Amino acid sequence: MRRAALVAFAALAAPSAAHAACGVTATHVTGKAPVTVTLTAVCASTQYHWSFGDGQQADGQTVQHVYAAGVYRPTLTSDAGAEPAATVLSVALTLHAPARARYAHWVTLRASVIPRLPIVLRGRRFEHGKLHVRVLRTAPWVADAVGVKSKPARIVVVPKLVVRLVGSPIVGSPMRVRATLHPASAGTIVGPRVVDTRTARIARVTVRTRPAKGWAAVHESVARTITRPGLASGAQGPGVLQLERVLQDLHYTVQFDGVYGDDDIEAIYAFQKVEGLPRTGIVTPALWARLLHAHVPPARYAGSHIEVDKTRQVLFVVRGGKVALVVAASTGATGNTPLGLWHVYRKVTGFDWVLYYPNYFLRGFAVHGYPDVPPYPASHGCVRIPMWVATRVYTDIAVGTAVYVYL
Repeated sequence: MRRAALVAFAALAAPSAAHAACGVTATHVTGKAPVTVTLTAVCASTQYHWSFGDGQQADGQTVQHVYAAGVYRPTLTSDAGAEPAATVLSVALTLHAPARARYAHWVTLRASVIPRLPIVLRGRRFEHGKLHVRVLRTAPWVADAVGVKSKPARIVVVPKLVVRLVGSPIVGSPMRVRATLHPASAGTIVGPRVVDTRTARIARVTVRTRPAKGWAAVHESVARTITRPGLASGAQGPGVLQLERVLQDLHYTVQFDGVYGDDDIEAIYAFQKVEGLPRTGIVTPALWARLLHAHVPPARYAGSHIEVDKTRQVLFVVRGGKVALVVAASTGATGNTPLGLWHVYRKVTGFDWVLYYPNYFLRGFAVHGYPDVPPYPASHGCVRIPMWVATRVYTDIAVGTAVYVYL
């Protein structure tokens, strides 16, 4: 009886064995399109029929198929029945970048992928196929989708070249070319180091780069008018503008208008007074040379205040112990402008009799604007300064401001 039961069980079990899975092995099923996949059935069967999932079919225990971009689910039909093989992921990923971009500027990278998958680049994810990046190096850009890399996209980076001319554009004065490349690793700077100032002309300087790998070659040109140094009342043009720029850098009050007028003459007077030069109000080659090597004059006292130097006939507006403004002045013709430390006790906006924007520091003595400010003592005792600068000085002097008057 037991033997008969075993035979019956074996007969019942046989059909179930026929329906067991055959088993399928496959080579790498994820990669860059097109993906070639080899599929192998691991069971014994009278038939092996493969459906590759893309409309193509084949027979055989081992088959090979080339997949275009997409997601595919191949199946095997054998004596054991139908069963799925591993899903195939054939990825077509492209990345596009601008051919050129300026250093440190932002650009948009564009990527597309089949099938639809997340795309990342250096840890950042593309949104709707776009990614904004800042161009700081020349390394190729490579996108990634499930481990599949795009073809590298290269951007030629355009560095920033800054060229400046340092020095005075006056005939015979030294002038240097100062060029900087950002970043410095973008190449080698090629160009002149000095400007020829032997004649009056428009000097043009061009600086170029010899680019490093991945960087663009750039060039920059600058021009400067080289002018003759002699300037006097009525002169106009680049030479006057350069003079006014130099005077402003030295903190002498002057109007930047390119016309050698009263303001320029008074500023030159002030400079000549400070430097102990003859007070001519005329710019000569020798004076140009002196201007180009001059420094802002020092204050005598610390803190913020007004200083009036009767010997040199100048007024200093001092801030934090540094001279912020140098103004031509004219004190008492008889030497009666009082020496000492005083304080502003009264101010008048506009005219007070003939005094323009006066700042009174002792009885009727004041710092004020006046139409005539010669390069020598000429007032009744007040401190005259030019009319055009009187309002500016007025705003720099508050009630209580210290006024030092000394020889």
